[in-house]
Amino acid sequence: MKIKTYLILSGIFLFFASCGKNEKQSSDEAAPALAVQTDKPPQAVEKLIFKKNEEIISSDQLDLSLLRKTAENLDIKFTTLKIEDISSIRFNDNVTFFVICTIKKSDKKTKSKEDDLGNHYERKYVFVNNEDGKILAEETDQNLDYYENEGLKVAKTLILKDLLQLNEETKAIAFTTEVYSNSRVLMYSEEKFTILTLDGNKIKKLLYEYPIRLTNGDSNGGGTYQIETLETGISVSGTPTNGFYDLLVSKIFTYEEASEEDPENNIEQKNDLKVKKEFQKLQYDGKSYSFKKDDRSRFL
Repeated sequence: MKIKTYLILSGIFLFFASCGKNEKQSSDEAAPALAVQTDKPPQAVEKLIFKKNEEIISSDQLDLSLLRKTAENLDIKFTTLKIEDISSIRFNDNVTFFVICTIKKSDKKTKSKEDDLGNHYERKYVFVNNEDGKILAEETDQNLDYYENEGLKVAKTLILKDLLQLNEETKAIAFTTEVYSNSRVLMYSEEKFTILTLDGNKIKKLLYEYPIRLTNGDSNGGGTYQIETLETGISVSGTPTNGFYDLLVSKIFTYEEASEEDPENNIEQKNDLKVKKEFQKLQYDGKSYSFKKDDRSRFL
């Protein structure tokens, strides 16, 4: 009995020892394959700038003391500044960026009421020294000039709270500008996206006025209307072209048509909705992120 028991135990021991050896051999054989997988370069990571324009978080910085020094260095009277339309952000420890809005009062004495366009508003981009407001670079954006009594208005320029990292060395400022109509019948507004940085003593526009939201349509001022809206989201990819990361743009076109019921004119109540999605990649061409202007409606 003892011999049989010994033989049985010996057999069990040899069986498990053999299994352990096979497992170790299998692990050793699999090791090179696992090493190849871990040696693969990491995939490019995308960083979302915004998914919808309404989700953009803007900078709330405004150093009035530095603004006074800046205005003085620009030879602009502080009283001519439209404070509620001025925005700013710290570019680094030494530099601040301002979007300054100035007002030129209308000379009503020399104009008839019909010819009077009202006050004139002008936007200026300025990089200044944080200590004394010394002007490092400045530029007036004539595309944002407007008169008070014109049909189209320009909203406050909103600077994004966070700077963009477009490569390992370059940080940039991003902001949005909006032009809109005050009419209840004409439903129009256009919001554009700009990215710029300080290049020595010059302002370098990396992306200028890229459309991120467009609303176009008409209404009777009530429940009857047709409107097409473009909404975009933008991300910074981890893949560079000519030294700067590509920008990935998602577009959603929405068309909505609604009408109120009007039995006298045989008009039934309706509400139709159509959606179309598109994608675009913006690449740096050595000077800027180039793109073709596209004003086409997808449904109207």
